[in-house]
Amino acid sequence: MASYNQPRAGEWRHGLFDCCGSCSDCLCASFCPNCFAYCAAQEAGEGTLMSCIHCFTFPFCLCCLRGAARGKHGIEGGCLGDCLVSLFCPCCVAIQVKREFTD
Repeated sequence: MASYNQPRAGEWRHGLFDCCGSCSDCLCASFCPNCFAYCAAQEAGEGTLMSCIHCFTFPFCLCCLRGAARGKHGIEGGCLGDCLVSLFCPCCVAIQVKREFTD
């Protein structure tokens, strides 16, 4: 029987730098980050308009998407942390948000 690491309440299921866990996500986010931001927003349950906004304003509104994902899953953190990681690691953030809703 396989054992799985379950995150504690208030934590991300996938770490920020677990982005290489999915090669297809990693390649797509690296070579077409705007499209990947759209896909991540769609997986997070954002509407089509908001997903398009995330696509065209990548990476500037990515912190809002990460904050929304934290709110939906009860993950601890704050706006400043979301803004910093979105600014310095936007592709990793987009992958983290998408995987939070798909895996």
